[in-house]
Amino acid sequence: MTDEITARILLVDDREQNLFALEKILERPGLEIMKAGSGNEALALVLEFDFALILLDVQMPDMDGFETAELMRGDEKTKHIPIIFVTAINKEQGFVFKGYESGAVDYLSKPLDPHTIESKVSVFLDLYTQRKLLLDTTKKLKRTIDELKASQKTIKEQNALLKETSLRDELTGLYNRRYMNEILEKEFSRAIRYKTDLSCLLLDIDFFKNINDTYGHTFGDVVLRGISDCLRNNIRMTDVSFRYGGEEFMILLFNTGIEGAGIVAEKIRSTCESTIHQDDTNSKTITISIGVASVKQHQPADGKELIVFADRALYRAKEEGRNRISIYGEEKSGEIKNEKPTSTHPS
Repeated sequence: MTDEITARILLVDDREQNLFALEKILERPGLEIMKAGSGNEALALVLEFDFALILLDVQMPDMDGFETAELMRGDEKTKHIPIIFVTAINKEQGFVFKGYESGAVDYLSKPLDPHTIESKVSVFLDLYTQRKLLLDTTKKLKRTIDELKASQKTIKEQNALLKETSLRDELTGLYNRRYMNEILEKEFSRAIRYKTDLSCLLLDIDFFKNINDTYGHTFGDVVLRGISDCLRNNIRMTDVSFRYGGEEFMILLFNTGIEGAGIVAEKIRSTCESTIHQDDTNSKTITISIGVASVKQHQPADGKELIVFADRALYRAKEEGRNRISIYGEEKSGEIKNEKPTSTHPS
């Protein structure tokens, strides 16, 4: 508000009585008046304080008003302060022009008329107050904009975190089946469009029901988290692992053919086999079985069929003894039991 803004003016004159007379004329609430008896003293004050206006006497010893004004105009910090020259000497046009060239915005002639002084000073004080209000409003607006941007950034980060959380399995931290459904067809279409490869690994923990029955579900959760870590640590950052079902997991290997997928699968299988899962009371190694299929090798019609092929290979790995990998279509003997769904896998 206007009444909250205190303006400050500087009176510069080498005669104390002149300063006193000006001060008495200009005194009013909300106005701070400072005085200087020389140009050098005035220069020191304007560098330290903010002034709405300077009333500057022209005739002063050592440094006159013109020199003082020119030095103020030459400084970035003080060049914006309005200066009114106060003079009792030559009013000829050349003299006046010299004052304006030095930086004056107006002249006051001695003897001073109180009403004229008050009127002119009031104009500059009003301009100062308006400028301060504008600057204050601008600062508040900038602060509001900055706060809004910060809030928008926070909301965006929170939304991203919320979305990420909604796509992950709470226990293992792997992506969930919902995200798998979202990404599978998109990546399958990408592989077909750009003639790259996409491989699918379907993994199942061997005898997991026995683990829960023997050691309890709490230790079963320890195993699930341990297997999840094993998957994360043995694939590239560009590949994606999912918790597919209760004790089943799935990995999508981008730009990876069947041979590369088999190498990754064996690395995961052997790492899981040698990993010790333990809590305060139990310690045990666990094995997994893995079924492998790829787009180029097996030519599935869509992403869902790619999973079906990997699922059939996984079923065969279970039938053949577990703790092994099986690539779809590479039977040891006999035909693959295609009619078996995932839910009927041996434990």
